[in-house]
Amino acid sequence: MYKLFITFILGMVSPLMLTENIKADNLFKFFEDKYYLQTNFTQTTSANSKDRQITGKIYATRSGNFKIEYLDPIKEIISADDSFLYKLDIELEQLDIVPREQYFKDTPINIFITEIENLSELYGVESCLNDGEFVICSIKIKDKDSFVEKLFLKFYLDELTELSYLDSFGQSVSLKFDQMSWEKFNEEKLFIQPPEGIDVVYH
Repeated sequence: MYKLFITFILGMVSPLMLTENIKADNLFKFFEDKYYLQTNFTQTTSANSKDRQITGKIYATRSGNFKIEYLDPIKEIISADDSFLYKLDIELEQLDIVPREQYFKDTPINIFITEIENLSELYGVESCLNDGEFVICSIKIKDKDSFVEKLFLKFYLDELTELSYLDSFGQSVSLKFDQMSWEKFNEEKLFIQPPEGIDVVYH
């Protein structure tokens, strides 16, 4: 009976200890073995005392490629490979193709697609505050020209549950994750398959 009690207590304590291990000086170690990300999300954008919510999915790899699907209330897909960024607006029936280096810079998705050893070149961890169950890490963007002014990561026990940021447009954006998986997936999920008859616009 005593052994069962000890096992039960350890089972309760060990997840909390995992959260306590996330600190400002070792935050990026959390991502060391995480090369793939697949998750649902709910994005809330707050500006001028108004909130707007969008649901969607994210697929990302440390190779630098990703796809974001916005599902409701808008239907839009953004994807990127080594050379181009693709934006498919399903309602407008248009696919925009833009050279990646001209359009894609310092967006929050970088924390999931940048090689681990390069994360510290983009970000500086200011603090990680722990209240026992939650850890919230405040991250500074090193590029002074970035539209993201401050980035926050929120952890519950040993899971990343939310990414939020403040931007230079006065907006606060929060992505709450659901059904997150770091397991390897078929990378064909990263590619956009536009419907027939779609207008393709190169920029």
